[in-house]
Amino acid sequence: MPNLLTVVVANAADADLATYLLDPERPALQAGTRHMVGPQVMPLAVAPDRATLYAATRGTPPTLVQCRLEPHTGRLETGYRLAVEAGHVSLAIDHAGRFLFGASYGAHQLVVHELARLEHGDAAPRQILPGIRHAHAVVVSPDDRFVYASSLGGDMLVCCTLDAAREAPLAIVATVPFEAGFGPRHLRLSPDGAWLYVLSEFSARVAVFRRDRDDGRLSLHGVTPRPLELTALHDGQARPPATEPQPDPATLARAIWAADLQVRPDGRFVYVSERTTHRLFVLRVADDGTLVHAGAVPTEAQPRGFAIDPSGRCLIACGERSPWVALYEIDAESGLPVLHSRLPGGHGANWVEIVAHEA
Repeated sequence: MPNLLTVVVANAADADLATYLLDPERPALQAGTRHMVGPQVMPLAVAPDRATLYAATRGTPPTLVQCRLEPHTGRLETGYRLAVEAGHVSLAIDHAGRFLFGASYGAHQLVVHELARLEHGDAAPRQILPGIRHAHAVVVSPDDRFVYASSLGGDMLVCCTLDAAREAPLAIVATVPFEAGFGPRHLRLSPDGAWLYVLSEFSARVAVFRRDRDDGRLSLHGVTPRPLELTALHDGQARPPATEPQPDPATLARAIWAADLQVRPDGRFVYVSERTTHRLFVLRVADDGTLVHAGAVPTEAQPRGFAIDPSGRCLIACGERSPWVALYEIDAESGLPVLHSRLPGGHGANWVEIVAHEA
């Protein structure tokens, strides 16, 4: 029997999580189950045990939902559902499995939940870092010593030390500014933790930072140019939460709207999704760490989330305006995804996680 991976897709409009079983060696993707979670389910985070999944909903009230994942079947079972004060657009878990970090776009803050307290029904945050305007993403360093968060509306990164022994585990040690209008959205670390990549939602550029693994500080290495494929569009802008009135649709249809950022597990390529033109962009990592444009491919309509399997062979993409989930094979040398097949999906698909189980 092949060692199947579980793909989990969050469908905001359907209020559920859809699972699929992935065999990256063939490759093959098959539908699993649908599991109701709650209105506007969006970000997901997988615990270190690879059997526990956390989801955040942005309905009224917003919630944190813990699910247990059955290996090789795609079945999910809800452990608990707890109301929280602020909805989250991004979740991260430290590698020791102690804390759940949430970036709250609408509340402009980074929230720290203690997983042990959540298990006992206590959703009160262990810590809140306020004043992070349109907080949009959070990542944890491989050694669990540092946490980085993006401020989309404040054009900055927040760099924190992480110490579980402190009552307030996070302490801000630096803020890194961008030029006005950069709009830092998603963050990804390179597999070795030496580089931090930051995606501009408004221009689809990627800022590359060299990371000091001793003190966690960042130094800018370079910023990629705007992709030529987006020449006809103007730079985007910060958008209000989905629950609030939106800007003029005609204006938005001409604006760049980059979304997700992923790194191939071997560290050789970085990938970006752009929602207005429904594309995936591929960037090659040069020997000196610079990112070089390597191509673009069409994908599902309004692609907010996608993921790459641990072997680096397959990419799974979905779209907020597409009823399909797409399986791509990644060319080993060029890094370009090649469409393999599509399966029916949900509505408002926005987040993808691929879970590798214990053998």
